[in-house]
Amino acid sequence: MSYKVDLNRITFENGYSLDFEYPIKATLIVQDVIIILIESPFRIIYNKNVFAIKTSGDFLWRIGDVNLYYRGTDCPYVEIRVNENDELILFNWCDTAVVIDPQTGVVLRTWVTH
Repeated sequence: MSYKVDLNRITFENGYSLDFEYPIKATLIVQDVIIILIESPFRIIYNKNVFAIKTSGDFLWRIGDVNLYYRGTDCPYVEIRVNENDELILFNWCDTAVVIDPQTGVVLRTWVTH
């Protein structure tokens, strides 16, 4: 299923749409799941800025608390990607890379990126 992103809205082929509080920075499809990275607003702590939605439009998960290598308060995710092993990886401002199960949002492992 295809979809279209317009600022903070994602609209699916069937016309169903979802609005987020802030603009969508990036999307990525992994295992029939759309991973959505929300742009963290300036001067607002918004660390749980990754969501997963089925390609049908059903909500799956929002990133939860993750043990970070750096203990800052402003640690939003800034990049999403799939590595050579087809793993979903999230990168945040606090030097932490997080491998996530795209279906459940469960953290599989982390590592320091500095």
